[in-house]
Amino acid sequence: MIRRSTTFWMLLAISAGIGLFLLKYEVKSMEGKLGTVHSKTLSNLEETHVLKAEWSYLNQPSRLENLGRRLLNLHPVQAVQSTSIENIPLRPVDQTEVTGPPAADQVPPHFAKIRRK
Repeated sequence: MIRRSTTFWMLLAISAGIGLFLLKYEVKSMEGKLGTVHSKTLSNLEETHVLKAEWSYLNQPSRLENLGRRLLNLHPVQAVQSTSIENIPLRPVDQTEVTGPPAADQVPPHFAKIRRK
């Protein structure tokens, strides 16, 4: 007859073996997930490098100057274009802030139709 201690140790060894078996497959699963995360991280880093390179190309001063002259008709500022702060006119006061919204008879007809709906 097998002693109780032998049965206990045998059951303990079997449960430890099963536990290690399950742990092994759980670790393999986690390694697979880690590999996917690592590959996604590398692809994101590559995309970031590409975006930085594109940004550097698009923000070249010579390119921006060319675009400004060609599309916006911009020219360098000349010294005669500068003025003092006293020569800048003040912002006009918005009349709607002072008097409120316009009366119904002052509203254009196409806006009056919209308000009635």
